[in-house]
Amino acid sequence: MNIGNQTGMSDRSDKERVREAVDLVALISEFVPLDQKGREWVGICPFHDDHKPSMRVVTHKEQPFYKCFSCGASGDCFEFVKNYLKKDFGEALRFLAERHGIELTGSRNEEGLSSRSKMSRAMQWASALYVDALSSTPEGANATEQLHARGFTDETIKQFSIGVAPDSWSFLTEKLQGNTERLETGLEAGLLKKNEEKNRVYDAFRHRIMFPILDETSGTIAFGGRRLNEEDEPKYINSPESVLFHKSKTLYGYSHARTTIRNEKKAIVVEGYTDVIACHQAGITNVVATLGTALTSEHADKLSRVCNEVVLLFDGDNAGQLAADRAVEVFFQKNIDVQISVLPDGKDPADLASELEEFNQCIDTAVDALTFKFNRLESSLQNETTISGKSSLIDSFLNELTRLGVEKLVSTRKSYVYERIATLLSIPMADVGKELRSRRPATSQVAKTESVSEPVIQTSSISKARRIAEHELLSILLFDPTESSAALRENGSGITVESFLDPIAQRIALYILPKLQAGTLFTMPELITDLDDESENVATSLYFEGQRICETYESVLYAFKMTMSAFINIIEQQAIDEAVKGVQNETNSEDKAKAAEEAIESIRRQQATRNAS
Repeated sequence: MNIGNQTGMSDRSDKERVREAVDLVALISEFVPLDQKGREWVGICPFHDDHKPSMRVVTHKEQPFYKCFSCGASGDCFEFVKNYLKKDFGEALRFLAERHGIELTGSRNEEGLSSRSKMSRAMQWASALYVDALSSTPEGANATEQLHARGFTDETIKQFSIGVAPDSWSFLTEKLQGNTERLETGLEAGLLKKNEEKNRVYDAFRHRIMFPILDETSGTIAFGGRRLNEEDEPKYINSPESVLFHKSKTLYGYSHARTTIRNEKKAIVVEGYTDVIACHQAGITNVVATLGTALTSEHADKLSRVCNEVVLLFDGDNAGQLAADRAVEVFFQKNIDVQISVLPDGKDPADLASELEEFNQCIDTAVDALTFKFNRLESSLQNETTISGKSSLIDSFLNELTRLGVEKLVSTRKSYVYERIATLLSIPMADVGKELRSRRPATSQVAKTESVSEPVIQTSSISKARRIAEHELLSILLFDPTESSAALRENGSGITVESFLDPIAQRIALYILPKLQAGTLFTMPELITDLDDESENVATSLYFEGQRICETYESVLYAFKMTMSAFINIIEQQAIDEAVKGVQNETNSEDKAKAAEEAIESIRRQQATRNAS
């Protein structure tokens, strides 16, 4: 018995059982809001900087898949989990199986796991140990006392899975001794460190309150450790970046806050773990935090997919002001409203969370990001006494706006900015655009010359009409394999894989034609899994083209008949053209006459075949 094949069959069976159990719309809408449009669902694509809904989710005809018409992303439930949640296939399969109560039959021992899967398991294991240590060690008692002193309840501590790393160099390490592979996984995950000189492995976190950092599925991907002893340095230690954890893409508390953010269409961004926890405990549950970094474009993309407004809470000190400037830059071109609130001196969100009225006042009085920048400029101008100094401030400000792309803003925002600039410079609004355009970097003559001398890319010799005919026929076959299979077998047209000249069309035909001609159907998820990326991208686009054509003709069979006829017609016409060209190329009169007779006979055979069908 071949164990490998048996495992493969089990994996295939597991995959199909899980895929059948998943509601793709429900899965995707957990992370990306979807709206129903006809038989499909549409939403903002999470795989590129999408400003209008370009992703569609198809669930009818038992062929659930998604497709973005802008970036080309497509796939089934497994592809979505792999690409959006950054899991490998094994993790995606287990994640979806656990959510739907499906017990997997395939071999899932640790030897078959990827490095990423092993790291993920190590993180969950460590998190559980740290949580247990909170109630079973002296350090845990100390940590609990400190957390209570901050006002955190036992319920909140449990909700955020807060734990403690005991004051030990080997709390985790001793549990892994003797297993080299697990020690290596712990090192890769940042749970352990190694002294190369002494060849000694030890715990990375010691004597610290442990805050697990979660991904969007509430799985632990990293830790933030706060000192228990105020004399220890540094105050906070974070896990290093890994295949699981990227600071620039992660927001603390997001898995807890996502539902409220979506419902309220608003996110509040603060700067620390305890700020997030205090706000959630106070009932303000749409709060998240960055992880020791400034806001990034990836953070902005994540938030813009689930809400329309972001309120940024910053300290009133200079660092807070600089962070606010950075946030304005990140969000400038995003399709989302950004408000900024600078907190009163000496206050942080955790302080205000216990005073809801004052907290809400800070949120309500937050100003638009652009207004914030203008207010900062005006404040700087008031403090500047010289004309040259004022001119320099204005000049730098306008250069920054130009660099950020103010001219690309939507019309309403652009009008607001132009009006403020016109007031600032005491010039007509009509002249503002000219002033900003004058600040654009000049395109160098070298760049222009290089662009002119770029080599011309040669296109395929296949005609546009032939490619369209091939694609339209394939689109019908892809959209409704059941009716197309019956029509194809009854048609007797003699269409084969070789009838397709376009390379991608030929690869798609190679996959679907034998199945349809044999009456063996396929599903789009199967096709997406089995085809190469380029062919899969074209095939999923053609599916929707087939839907459009069938709806236009109001019949799949009629759409099949029309596209098949167009396909055969263009094949015949090109054959005739080739025959005529062959006659014209003959120089000998006898050979030309013979070629003409053969061409006429070929045309007659084609007409007879068409009449018979």
